[in-house]
Amino acid sequence: MATAREIKKRIRSIKNISQITRALEAVSASRVRRAQARVLASRAFAEKAWEILLNIQNMSTGGVPLHPLLTAREDVKQVMVVLITSDRGLAGAYNANIIRMAQRFAMRLNKPVRYVTVGRKGRDSLVRVGANVVAEFSYLPAEPKMADISPIARLAIDEFLSGTVDDVFIAYTDFINTLTQRPTVLRWLPLMPYRTEDRVMAEFVKDVPMVSDTRSDYEYEPDASAILEEIVPRFTELQLYQALLESQASEHSARMVAMRNASDNAVQLTADLTLEYNKARQAAITSEILDIVGGASALQQSIDDLAEAILAAASAATNGHKAPEPAPVAKADKPDDLTVIEGIGPKMASALRAAGFNLYSQLAAASEAQLVAALEAAGLRFAPSLPTWPEQAAFAARGDWDGLKQFQDQLVAGRKAHNDEGA
Repeated sequence: MATAREIKKRIRSIKNISQITRALEAVSASRVRRAQARVLASRAFAEKAWEILLNIQNMSTGGVPLHPLLTAREDVKQVMVVLITSDRGLAGAYNANIIRMAQRFAMRLNKPVRYVTVGRKGRDSLVRVGANVVAEFSYLPAEPKMADISPIARLAIDEFLSGTVDDVFIAYTDFINTLTQRPTVLRWLPLMPYRTEDRVMAEFVKDVPMVSDTRSDYEYEPDASAILEEIVPRFTELQLYQALLESQASEHSARMVAMRNASDNAVQLTADLTLEYNKARQAAITSEILDIVGGASALQQSIDDLAEAILAAASAATNGHKAPEPAPVAKADKPDDLTVIEGIGPKMASALRAAGFNLYSQLAAASEAQLVAALEAAGLRFAPSLPTWPEQAAFAARGDWDGLKQFQDQLVAGRKAHNDEGA
């Protein structure tokens, strides 16, 4: 069982940690409201932009796409995954869930994968497993703008247009509500729905917004190529921007919930440790009281014995008889160290001195009954080695310390070893 001091130090440490978790919970609670407002405000626009892109793709005539970013490639040789995580931890399972999903999705693709990480946690995790990380972007602003994600979008678009990669996916966490965040994968380039017969892959990929069955006709001014050249890259960046907002809202929500749970657990653990501390302190106090009571009993017995001796001496003087001389008492300033005797501890040594056994010679001349009476007067239990004390004291009185050590080595559980042969 831990001591009271150790338990108190642990309680202090847990209280310090709970202060940190409460502070992080308050910070995340203030940020999550703004993040939720941003993601909800832009979600409808991003979904509508995606629907427009799908309609434009359906309008292509003769199988000729209207823009390279809308062109699907039949032979996919290499894939890029943009992984969005956080820069800091203490967000529960937020980072672990999206990293695990991205890795499983990449393994299911069975194609070479190039990773672009947004966030330090995703980068560190992929580097540890030896993944092919071609670029990383960390410490984005708390309230990112389109200009902040433009380098990420430009890198992915250039890789896709140059033919280095044939598919680009975004792995991020979709914000559902404060308690629910869903890791998902969105096909980013080409800007078209991802079709697969693999049901496991279909569970990873996010469903695209529903497109109306009616054919939408668009009029372009000045011409279709000029308009699409301008809006398709912008809508492409918009999908990445929306994924980043969803991830940030999910991160703050996950951190707020995790820190709240940590604070509650710290309060419960502090209460349990406080109860354990009180028990340990009470046990220590009880032990000290028992030591004091034992010492007081031994002292009272010595006082009673001295009073009886004085009364006996006074009675003998009154009757004209010479009082018997008391047993020789060792000098108070130089008593022998009785604890060298095996089985005698500090408490037993004090009880023996109170009974008048201060020297090795006195202990060597004592009988077993006298020793038992001295321990009973002090309220102590007998030691198994008590019958050997006079013999050990005789070695000490002669100064034969080697003989004493040899004798003590022969003792078994404090008693003399008996030879049972022939018994």
